Amino acid sequence: MISYLLDKLVFTAGENGELISQNLAETAAEMPPPTDYASAIIHMLLTIVAIIVLLFASIWYIRRLIQNRLQKGVGEQAIQILEKRMISPKTMLYLVEVEGKKTLIAESHLEVRKIDSLN
Repeated sequence: MISYLLDKLVFTAGENGELISQNLAETAAEMPPPTDYASAIIHMLLTIVAIIVLLFASIWYIRRLIQNRLQKGVGEQAIQILEKRMISPKTMLYLVEVEGKKTLIAESHLEVRKIDSLN
């Protein structure tokens, strides 16, 4: 099998753009074999670690971007949550502004109730 590959020709581009044929055995003889395998393995592992870090950073950034888009929406905001306070572990108070009018809303695990409207 190796002798079959060594007999194959390799074509490379010359200075004028014409194809020059070379014997694969001559091309392989010109290239020295790698001598430092440890540095090649370390370089490969560092590259893999960098790719994994970039992958996780991209996933984190995309999730954060999508979450901010879903919370804020797109365009002009008609409804804004001005403030929220926890009264108890199951009850929250929200001060919400809808088209310039402020409303105080209480939320529990059972219901959502409007408490007061402010001007």
